[in-house]
Amino acid sequence: MKKALLGFLFVGLVLGAAPAYAGSATSDFTVTANVVAACTISTTGISFGNYDATSLVPKDASGSVTVACALGTAANVRMGQGANTATGSTDAAPLRQMATGTDRLRYDLYQDATHLVVWANTAGTGQAYVGLGPLGGTTLTIYGRVPINQNAPVANGYSDTVTASVNF
Repeated sequence: MKKALLGFLFVGLVLGAAPAYAGSATSDFTVTANVVAACTISTTGISFGNYDATSLVPKDASGSVTVACALGTAANVRMGQGANTATGSTDAAPLRQMATGTDRLRYDLYQDATHLVVWANTAGTGQAYVGLGPLGGTTLTIYGRVPINQNAPVANGYSDTVTASVNF
């Protein structure tokens, strides 16, 4: 009985013993972060397939560029001149060519399906974009065209590499 009473008193002291506070103190702290202008870009290429040099219809194909920027970030999507430019090519007026060895096949890149707005590599000629946040990425179509009446030698594959960029 003594052991049970001592055990009961011990449990009562442990459970019933609460610390007594004489006062309290506080301190505020600051939490900060800087959201920076940032963008990501990815592309899918353009494959024109077979080009018939005798056709009276240009060869059209499309690719895409996907851009995601921090909310409110003003950006400009540009297309480089390519690796095989013709003489006289500039960032504002690119003269793009696909190549196989020393042979060339001209092509153009456009921002619109009507093939009126050339996609160039300058601020005034790139496509403007305002960021919608990381989940609000936008996919833009790249409209490609190989013009008619090109005197290009027959070859299995002409190609070029164009750098797409987003400036913000």
